[in-house]
Amino acid sequence: MDGGDDEPDLPGDDVQPQPQLPGDNAVPGDDDGWELPVEQELPAVTSTYVAGREARMRTDGRAAIPRAAPKRVRSLIAQHNRIVGKRYKWGGGHAKLVDSGYDCSGAVGYGLIKGGLLRAPIVSGAFARWGAAGAGRWITVYSHRSHVYVEVAGLRLDTSSIGDRSRRSGVRWRPGIGQRRGFKRRHPVGL
Repeated sequence: MDGGDDEPDLPGDDVQPQPQLPGDNAVPGDDDGWELPVEQELPAVTSTYVAGREARMRTDGRAAIPRAAPKRVRSLIAQHNRIVGKRYKWGGGHAKLVDSGYDCSGAVGYGLIKGGLLRAPIVSGAFARWGAAGAGRWITVYSHRSHVYVEVAGLRLDTSSIGDRSRRSGVRWRPGIGQRRGFKRRHPVGL
């Protein structure tokens, strides 16, 4: 997928396997604070934009942008869509913003930087002190010392496949799961 760079993913790239994260092997009912979403997942759409305030999964794995979302939220979703499908790469997105792969904080940071909400890449644990405390109205970053993910307009951008029936790895939009045990909630001021 086109993430804005011209470098192909080649065998032998310096890639580390994605680390096991708290709750990654969880099943509904485990005491890790995670449960399957109660609502039935909506079928994927083919359009770039959708009516209303909720983002929807597109058939190509990107997010359909809700027309009723604020401009900064629409921009954030569009920026994150540029890296969807990129492989997991430890340290990816830190030394260079446009990279051949991303780790969790590199992926979250990419959209926030491109959307003007963050100045430079930061590591997972640092997101626990970023922005304002608590859940945001449109954007919530969930941070743990070793992992971070973001939920935007109802969808989650994450490198961890927890809660995603497809179990595909890498940077992907996935169903929202809310706050997992041990994760701090933060949001950009006003969003």
